[in-house]
Amino acid sequence: MARAKRTDNKGRVLRNGESQNKKDGRYCYRWTEPVTGKRGTVYALSLVELREKEQQIQKDIQDGINTNSANMTLNQLFNIYMDGKANIRESTRCNYENDWNISVKQSILGDMKISQIKQIHVKKLYAELSKRNFKGSTIQTCHVLLSSVFQMAVDSDMLRKNPCKGCQKEIKVEPSQRQALTVKEQNILLDFVENSKTYNVYLPMLTFALSTALRIGEIIGLTWNDIDLKNNLIHVRRQLIYRDFGDGYKLHVELPKSRSGNRDISLTAIARKSLLKQKELDFVLGKRVKERPIEGIKGFVFITSNGTPILPFNFNDVLRNITNAYNKKESKLAAAEHRESILLPHITAHILRHTACTRMAEAGMDPKILQGIMGHSDISMTMNVYNHGSIERMQNEMKKLEKYM
Repeated sequence: MARAKRTDNKGRVLRNGESQNKKDGRYCYRWTEPVTGKRGTVYALSLVELREKEQQIQKDIQDGINTNSANMTLNQLFNIYMDGKANIRESTRCNYENDWNISVKQSILGDMKISQIKQIHVKKLYAELSKRNFKGSTIQTCHVLLSSVFQMAVDSDMLRKNPCKGCQKEIKVEPSQRQALTVKEQNILLDFVENSKTYNVYLPMLTFALSTALRIGEIIGLTWNDIDLKNNLIHVRRQLIYRDFGDGYKLHVELPKSRSGNRDISLTAIARKSLLKQKELDFVLGKRVKERPIEGIKGFVFITSNGTPILPFNFNDVLRNITNAYNKKESKLAAAEHRESILLPHITAHILRHTACTRMAEAGMDPKILQGIMGHSDISMTMNVYNHGSIERMQNEMKKLEKYM
C-alpha cells in the first residue's frame, strides 16, 4: 500500500523536508549541508515564500556556499576574521578591534545575519557614521576593514558576493590640510625655545626632530646604543607606542612594520650637536639616576625628569604650550609696536616630521634617498612632498626661469 503524501492545510502536497505547523500555520524547511553534515532550518509564512528560500538554498549548495555559515551575525564573522590573524602585531590587532567597536559593532549591521546584509545596508552605515561627524578618513578605514571581513566570507564560500563592493565611492575624504612650517616659522620656533627659561630643555629634541624627520615613536624609542657617533649614523630599530593591550595603558616596544622602517640615517652636524646637548642636560638634571626600563630596554635618548621616555601626546602638549606662549608674547609685542603680529600655526610632532621632510625636498635631495630616510614603503608618499611644495618654494623655483627669459 502506497504511503499517503503529506499535505498542508490547503491540501497542497509537501516536498521532502517541508512541513507546516498546525497551530500557527507557519511553513518550515529542513535540510542537511552535504559537506559539513550540519542541519539547517528556515521558516516562512507561505508555501510560495518557503519554496523561494528552498530554491536559494539549493542554488547555494550547488555553488558550494555554506548556507549555515551565512546565518551567523556580522559580529560573529568579525571574531572569526580576527582569530585568523595570528601573525599581526598587537598594536594592529588593537586598532582593528577599536575601529570595529566604534563603527560597526553597535550598529544595526553588527547583529544582522551576514546573508541578509546587502549593499544598501553598508551604504546606510556609512551615511550614519557621516551624520555622527565621523571623518571621511575614519569611514574609509572602516570600509577597508569591513570589506576585508566580507571578502573572507566570500573566499570561504559563506557568501556569494561582497556587499561592500561599490560602496567606497559614497565616502567623501577631505584632503589633508596639514602644512609644513615655513623656514621663517621654523626659525621663530627654535629661537623662541632657545631663549625660553621654561621650554629651552626641549630644544635638543626639537632640533633633532627637525634634522632627522623621524616619527615621534621612533624618536622616543631611540637608545644611546642606536647612536653611532663615530660613523655619524642613527640606527632606527624600534618605536615606542602608548597603548592598552589588556594590561592598562603604558609604553610598549614595537618593531618596524616593514623592512623600510628598519633603517640607518646619516647624522647631520646639527643633529649630532643636539644629541650631545641632550646628554649634557641629562647629566646636569640628574635624569639618568631615575631611569626605568621599558620592556627590559634602557638607555633611551630622550627621557623626562621621572626617567621615562616622553609620551607622544605629552610632547604634542609641549608643542601646543610653546606655540601658545610665543603667540601670546608676540601679540602683545606687535600691539605695542603697532604692527601685524607674526603668529605660529598649530604644531604637532607629525608636523615637525613633515617640515623636516619638506626642508630635505627643498634642498633638492634625491627622492629615493628621501624615501629611505623617511622610512616610506611606497615612494608615492615621498613624492607627495615634492608635488605639494609651499608657495615660497614655488616662487624660488620660478625665479630660476628669469635668466632664460
